[in-house]
Amino acid sequence: MGRHLLIYDVDWWILGKHAKVIQRHHPDLYLMSIQDLDRYLEQHSSEELNQAYDRTCAMCLGIAAYCIFKHIRIDASAAVSYYYFSQNYETYREWTNNELIPDPEFLRLVIPRVGVIGAMNERLSRALQVTAPQADVQYIGHFVDHRLFRPLDTPREGRAHLVVGWAGDPAKRSKNYHTLYKHIREHFRNDERIRFVETAGAYAYEEMPRFYQQLDLLLITAANEGSGAPALEAYACGVPVLGTHVGNIKAAAHPDAYGLILDSDNPEDFIASIHQWIGQKHELAGMGQKCRRHIESFWTMDQVIPLWLSVLFNLKK
Repeated sequence: MGRHLLIYDVDWWILGKHAKVIQRHHPDLYLMSIQDLDRYLEQHSSEELNQAYDRTCAMCLGIAAYCIFKHIRIDASAAVSYYYFSQNYETYREWTNNELIPDPEFLRLVIPRVGVIGAMNERLSRALQVTAPQADVQYIGHFVDHRLFRPLDTPREGRAHLVVGWAGDPAKRSKNYHTLYKHIREHFRNDERIRFVETAGAYAYEEMPRFYQQLDLLLITAANEGSGAPALEAYACGVPVLGTHVGNIKAAAHPDAYGLILDSDNPEDFIASIHQWIGQKHELAGMGQKCRRHIESFWTMDQVIPLWLSVLFNLKK
């Protein structure tokens, strides 16, 4: 099998966390952050690194590009978003037939030098296959740590209002924080039946279950997602998601929750759906329990990571 290397961005971000999860399932995997890579290249050549590892992989196409421009061989890379290979990433609506505008320089300089690309959702996989037909693109899915992300052991009691959450980076235009989420929140500003909570990095990764566990409903408002990790984490915590039809949000939901996934980013459609569920906290909780069981059945690390290992590292179970 030889020595394998996986390069990620930073320890505290989700790619770094997932790299460490993958390492637990790989018998001979070495990890290196971008900072570690830069330190290595201060003392060694890129050719030394290429010879030291039989297979070198990247946690996303941006990291793959960074390595390639430093003359590091990339045998495989995960594709976790539309960002790097498209020019209209900020506005591309994943649920529509709108054209994805490829970035010709990225397609010319990076994609041909990545041996295998593992895409996290099926539409992302198809988009890469269309824009880069010469590339070897395969679907690998996503996974969630269902032991960390789990429902409260005892249900909350005595809270009448509906708690709706939002998690993400408000500065990223594709998240539609200002154009969608804030409109929804403003509509309910004086409605005592509902309370909004949000986080933009206030919680460490290991503390995020506390954020989800206080919710009755999570909002996903993005125009596109590689997977939509907050949705999978919320499902694992027993919280249903009201969201745009992006990433793996519908694929990872229990079929009873499909009605909460909208082919729309119109605030009025979200507002109408929330009005429908006010006063139905018990029904939402039941739907969340079904989503939790669906995660346990299909989206855990033990179920999905073998596909990552097969595609990225050519390891067969």
